[in-house]
Amino acid sequence: MVQVTLEPLKIPERLLLPTVFERAWTEPANRLRPRILLPAAFTRPAPVLPGEHRVFIVFNRKGGAGKTTTALELACAWAAMGHTVRIIDADPQDAGLSGWLQPAFPEGLAPKNRMTLKNVLYGEVGLDEATYYTRYQNIYIVPSYEDCAVAEYDPAVNGERTLRRAIKRSEAPVDITIVDCPPKIGKLSTFTLAIGGKVIVPSQVSALDAKSSKSLRQTITNAQDDYDVEVVAAVLSAWDITNIAKDVGNEMAEHYPGALVCPVRKSVDAKTAPGENKSIREYSKRSTTTRDFDQIGRMLVAPRGEEA
Repeated sequence: MVQVTLEPLKIPERLLLPTVFERAWTEPANRLRPRILLPAAFTRPAPVLPGEHRVFIVFNRKGGAGKTTTALELACAWAAMGHTVRIIDADPQDAGLSGWLQPAFPEGLAPKNRMTLKNVLYGEVGLDEATYYTRYQNIYIVPSYEDCAVAEYDPAVNGERTLRRAIKRSEAPVDITIVDCPPKIGKLSTFTLAIGGKVIVPSQVSALDAKSSKSLRQTITNAQDDYDVEVVAAVLSAWDITNIAKDVGNEMAEHYPGALVCPVRKSVDAKTAPGENKSIREYSKRSTTTRDFDQIGRMLVAPRGEEA
């Protein structure tokens, strides 16, 4: 298998999203300017130290919010920065991340012997045995497919800290784990939040997502009470100049006061890339979506070798 090496982007200063210590868009919608809203306590991200492992959970209880895109594009950004990234696909649908990224199973490995997240949840294998190469250097995946959905209802799958323990027991030299969560509340989503770590909340800029924000907040609040989770970023998917974008962004800033609020500008590339089985970053390095995710990645994790 020939792997694609993801190179760092050289983004001119004028094309970067401004970063401001503000918590609201106050201008009229027709004059809205995309910018990253910073929390008052924001500091430059610390570098990943040797032997350190960070976990990011990409979570929203609504489908179509941009979870899978956020997980893959941040993985690509961090891989280009020199980090080794493992993505756990906890969204068991054929149109999900495993279908888009397509794990590179060893040649000659029979389908029945291909381990997935389902095998991990049933305790049949550890996380490392279900981890596979992808087309991108330094990005690995623990795949899942529709048959993994049975874990939602099978009493044989128990123990909400199953994935937390699996990650802790992993011996793979991974710097960052990204978990792409399922789009509904159930056993799988509970297992992912119970991992603990830093939560990234993507939200489509739409009226429907605005209506679902209250239940999303309550789910995250409950998780903060029960597990060691922290919302570090709210990603506004398919951002454009509208009143809805302004309202959703301001609501995110209000409800997650310690998080970056990050617009990801709408682009045709974001819709086209999955059909080519490519990340947006590979499909179009010049896309505004690629640039925005690259900037978000750098604000959450320092590039390898960069001093704090």
